Amino acid sequence: MAVTLTVSNKFKYEMGIESVDLSSDTCKVILMESGFVYDKDVDGTYAQVSTEEITTAGAYTAGGYALTVDSAWAQDNANDKAAITWVDKTFTASGAAFDTFCAAIIILSVDATTDSTDVIIGCIEFGQDIDVADGNSFQLQDLGYDKD
Repeated sequence: MAVTLTVSNKFKYEMGIESVDLSSDTCKVILMESGFVYDKDVDGTYAQVSTEEITTAGAYTAGGYALTVDSAWAQDNANDKAAITWVDKTFTASGAAFDTFCAAIIILSVDATTDSTDVIIGCIEFGQDIDVADGNSFQLQDLGYDKD
């Protein structure tokens, strides 16, 4: 299973004009339905992908889950970049299974609510469908963003 991360062009633009701040804005993660295909040129806001988010079920609530900063922006001279990381995020199915999903989208919200204009940072594609049965967990690990 090849896991890939694709950063949205919209996010790159917003970083360039300094309208977003990963250190202070709220970052969230949402899970995408089986068959979802991410397009970094077109899928730049929550409104452009929200219809393909999995439904509220099995303790998953559509609209996303807040991420907690694990390590704030830091300069990494050994790798010639700067990076920010978030705490691993665990989803546990409760009362029912989650819908099958194939990717996670990390979004940036300027407030605590998820709305149509929230910018997509990027898409983590799992390379296969994931099923989480009732009582089981799925964890996203090593979440972060590197800026060369």
